[in-house]
Amino acid sequence: MLIIGHMTIDELEFPGVSRISPGGPPTFCSTYLKQVGFITKPISVVGFDFKPALRPYEELGIDLTGVRVDESCRTTRFRIRYDDSMNRKLWLLSRCRDIKPSDVTVNDDTVVINPVAGEVSWGLVEAIREKARLVSIDLQGFTRRFRDDGLVINDSSRDIVELALAHSDIVKVSADEVNHGVMRVKDKVLVVSMGSNLAKMYTNGKVYWFDKNIKVNAVDPTGAGDVLICSLTGYLKMGLNPLDAFIKAVALATVRVTVNGPFSMIDLWLLDHVTSELSRLVRYGEA
Repeated sequence: MLIIGHMTIDELEFPGVSRISPGGPPTFCSTYLKQVGFITKPISVVGFDFKPALRPYEELGIDLTGVRVDESCRTTRFRIRYDDSMNRKLWLLSRCRDIKPSDVTVNDDTVVINPVAGEVSWGLVEAIREKARLVSIDLQGFTRRFRDDGLVINDSSRDIVELALAHSDIVKVSADEVNHGVMRVKDKVLVVSMGSNLAKMYTNGKVYWFDKNIKVNAVDPTGAGDVLICSLTGYLKMGLNPLDAFIKAVALATVRVTVNGPFSMIDLWLLDHVTSELSRLVRYGEA
């Protein structure tokens, strides 16, 4: 499974503590999906300043042959500030160049397109769609806009969700990225992530949600949405039905927040427990 988007350098600010860490969807998807048996390959462009960060990926055995180091740019970099309730604000501090068609070799039948700062064009999406059997799109990098001071704001319309569904099989959007009702989804899968309220899934004319939240010790929510869309795609590729894939993906995203950074090991017993609880709490209705 290919994961396309910028790997990043994240300056994380939590109440009372700060740290700098590698990040971005190709990072979180590669490291956390590996722990549940998936093989993923990051497709990304980073700057010269990312070279020292590559070793942990190599030590984990992650295939970095799809990561281009461009000496002419600095790696895409965010400041991410969390408050006591784990609500966050983001600022874009630097941005590497766009991902070009020449950077992407589609040598897998499954691709997750997950940009963070507009680095993937719709033209590239169309080219990937022609070559891959299963395509997912996370809309975060398409809906984000950046103020002069770098503050990230979301600006989307219903049209962009429809456009993404037309070019893919699975679309993920965050609740704060949509300001409209969700249309009826038939043969595609649309997931709306809702932070501590977990997520909803629309497919085959139905909507699925969870009756209540799962309480875990959340220490670092960064990358949870990335893990959600990537693992959902992976489970669907395995042949799971959409509901079982959704439950397992939400469980992995939930357990991801209980550990720090992209390279920590999750508790597999906790993952089994959360999966079981979510199976009990899932509900559905007509969309």
